[in-house]
Amino acid sequence: MPEIRDVTEADFDAVFELLDARSRAAFGISQQDRKHLRQRWELPGGERWVAVVDGTVVGYVMLDEAHEIAHAAVEPEVGDALFAHVEDAARERGFAHLAVAAVPEDEPLYTAVQRNGYTLEREILRMWRPLNGTLPEPVWPDGVTVRTYEDADGERVHALLDDEYGGWDPNYVALSHEGWLAFMTGHDEFDPALWYVVERDGELVACALHWKESRGRGWVKDIVVRNAERGRGIAKALLYRGFRAYADRGVERVGLKVDSTNPTGAPQLYERLGFETDQRLGIWQKRL
Repeated sequence: MPEIRDVTEADFDAVFELLDARSRAAFGISQQDRKHLRQRWELPGGERWVAVVDGTVVGYVMLDEAHEIAHAAVEPEVGDALFAHVEDAARERGFAHLAVAAVPEDEPLYTAVQRNGYTLEREILRMWRPLNGTLPEPVWPDGVTVRTYEDADGERVHALLDDEYGGWDPNYVALSHEGWLAFMTGHDEFDPALWYVVERDGELVACALHWKESRGRGWVKDIVVRNAERGRGIAKALLYRGFRAYADRGVERVGLKVDSTNPTGAPQLYERLGFETDQRLGIWQKRL
């Protein structure tokens, strides 16, 4: 059996290489990024372990405060040992469940989640839209104002996301505000000029949070509209505003992820606006 221990800074390269190799084997190209891994390591509330055999890192698992796991191991016995370890740690923290994203192409993880008692709960759709042709002007309903994000908006924006996501997803886990700020703003993909807040009579009713463009691509990280304001075209207007801002920066296409079970009509809206699904990520869950 492998030795399982806490990660150290000296493990960073070995862990990245393990994740990178797994991604290449599954998808033909790597979807890993050293900056993103570093960011995940620095988030508050996370725990990380490596499995070691004869001094070599052969497996990795991370547990974050959202009850989500990142896991990589080629050998089944190593993967199973890491799952057992992270589940014990989650129970000690009082977590009621764990979740991990897995797709059939990632055969070691896909078989490991099933072998360890996880069940497919839902799918997350990754969608893309090219920014070609004429991009419509956003049309806003009467009585709302739109502006870019300021630091003082942080708590209200975070609360709006928690209220709306938690309102329909029974497994949604709210991050601490410290953790949310670190994840959302503590890196160079944060650009407040691409975060839009919508208010009515001073109350925050919607927001769209975009990552800074990279390699000709933009990304809609979050977009929510308060339940009472849905059906008035705010989400569509926010997307159009983001499209035009990205186009002005030379972006060629915009992506996002959406829960396939989202009952607000978001997946259907994205399809109507020209987004197409290129990947379906299974979210596997286990009750502890």
